[in-house]
Amino acid sequence: MTLNSAGRSATLLRDRLSKYCAETFDLELEQFDAEFFVDFIAKELGPLFYNAGIEEAIRTHQAWSERIQEEMDLKKVY
Repeated sequence: MTLNSAGRSATLLRDRLSKYCAETFDLELEQFDAEFFVDFIAKELGPLFYNAGIEEAIRTHQAWSERIQEEMDLKKVY
């Protein structure tokens, strides 16, 4: 998902954040404040989530590679 200030996903996140803050903390965020908060979260936490996804993909790839290697070893003729 890409975020830009005019995009639908950014608007959805802004609205969900505003609703969450209102319901959970009784804190009303104006549109401008919510947009800056979403931008901050994306900038600060986005790379952490991205890197975690990459690490998971690497682990998954390694596990599949090991399984394929095991299957190939079983098919060797001696």
